[in-house]
Amino acid sequence: MFKFLFSKSFIINLLISLVFAGGVIWAVFKFIDGYTLHGQTISVPSLEGLSIEDTEALLKEKKLRFTILDSIYIAESDKGVVLEQNPAADDIVKKNRTIYITVSKVVPPKISMPNLVDMSLRLAVAKLESYGLNIKTQHRPSECVNCVLKQEIDGKKVSLNDKIKKGSTILLTIGIGTSNEKVMVPFLKGLTKEESENKLMSTSLNIGFSDYKNCQCETAIDTLNAKVYRQNPIRSEKVAIKMGSSVDLYFTCDTMKVKITPSDTIHITDTLSQL
Repeated sequence: MFKFLFSKSFIINLLISLVFAGGVIWAVFKFIDGYTLHGQTISVPSLEGLSIEDTEALLKEKKLRFTILDSIYIAESDKGVVLEQNPAADDIVKKNRTIYITVSKVVPPKISMPNLVDMSLRLAVAKLESYGLNIKTQHRPSECVNCVLKQEIDGKKVSLNDKIKKGSTILLTIGIGTSNEKVMVPFLKGLTKEESENKLMSTSLNIGFSDYKNCQCETAIDTLNAKVYRQNPIRSEKVAIKMGSSVDLYFTCDTMKVKITPSDTIHITDTLSQL
């Protein structure tokens, strides 16, 4: 047996086997090196604040790739730029690694406007802030102290569920109580609710109860176009109420109810004389 171990043929076969095994091991390690890109690491560049075009160019130069993971709207941020990245700047990665980025939206998303009318100022502000909206306030006399009377954007009334841009500024009209100063009640018969509100506001008065019980309105458009056929208090030279007080209005779609009578003409003339 020992004679065989030291035979020429055994030694040759052993050498061949060792060389073959060594070659296999070398090939395996070479393959692993190539597969894992051993020694070909890259420092991730900082992408924060770069546009998508600049990000693409820089990563291409570094032999890296990117994917937009998310896009969010931040009012104070530059638009269309990288906000966050993963892996972070200066992390060491392999060639062709994908960098995941979060970018800022160029156009703010639209949201549904909440209804703040009759809500306290404190709750209204908290709600607007939770929606990502900004707030401005103005005040006028009203029986509803420190509560929202009206909500507007750029001088236009905005209603529940109207679509508005996130980050918009909402102007809230806030009640500050009634004043001892008294004003005459304007004549409102034949006016829509919007027209009545504008006329009452011009005399520092507000709409109180709005009655549509006998309106005979069939659609939402009918309701918007319904007109006042009765008001309380009525227009009278003998009736003056405190600034900030409310006037109850009764609406109808029946044109006969809003027909101007001779007695109404006197009230119209009285109202015009106060302007």
